[in-house]
Amino acid sequence: MVGHFEAIGIRVTGEDEFAERVVSLVNAGTARRIAPKISEHVWTDPSGARLVAQVRNGSVEYLLPSLAATTPAVPVRNVRLVDDETAMLDLLDDVDGQLVCPVAVELEDRAVLAHSGGRLESGSLVLAALAEEVTVHADAEAYSASQDDDGPQFAADHFIPSGTFSLAEPSPGWVPSAHALFAGEVIEAETPVNTVTGTAFHRIRVRTIDAIELDVAIATTEVGQPPARGNVVTGTFFLTGRLGLQPTGDADSRKRRRWFRR
Repeated sequence: MVGHFEAIGIRVTGEDEFAERVVSLVNAGTARRIAPKISEHVWTDPSGARLVAQVRNGSVEYLLPSLAATTPAVPVRNVRLVDDETAMLDLLDDVDGQLVCPVAVELEDRAVLAHSGGRLESGSLVLAALAEEVTVHADAEAYSASQDDDGPQFAADHFIPSGTFSLAEPSPGWVPSAHALFAGEVIEAETPVNTVTGTAFHRIRVRTIDAIELDVAIATTEVGQPPARGNVVTGTFFLTGRLGLQPTGDADSRKRRRWFRR
């Protein structure tokens, strides 16, 4: 299993290197004021690699690696934060607004949601994923053939929000995590290079259940050969998303500034 940062081409060898590199990247990004003592900082590389940091009084208190997704937004409802990092929401289909499934995600605009009460009745979500474990199949037929005849059979476009439930008895304080098991057809594929680190990663667009599309980042150490259009990918993924929420604070806060320290 690869790390979430490695999926977007950020590899580090230790805590000191990690802290120094991440702080320098986020300092190079764009900041916006969320509240008097809270700001949000977003760094986006031309490759699509993205880091989102929430800063309070000059110290990073939340950091999210993500992928700058450009897929069509999916309608959602009943959005609510369940802890300091994760939001639960209902994914809806884009035809008649019927429930697809509840899902847990980590939001790029989590700070705005938290500051506005932590809940949203409805909205639109641009969904992305960072691959943790992935298998690539030539096509849907090859994927079907790979399944154990004695086990459960899954469609080539399934989506299981595994982070929303526990297989065992939940421990006290258990909360959902932003993870899912899904499969889908690759409809776009490329291997961009993170321009800061010089490390390539695979970036694909996948169409899964109910024609929902999401962009996926995959470390080249996880999949050596880039997936191609028509392939079917399946695996375990960390889900991120963007609701497009805007703070109500001072518009002058949208500047490139050095807001925080290591």
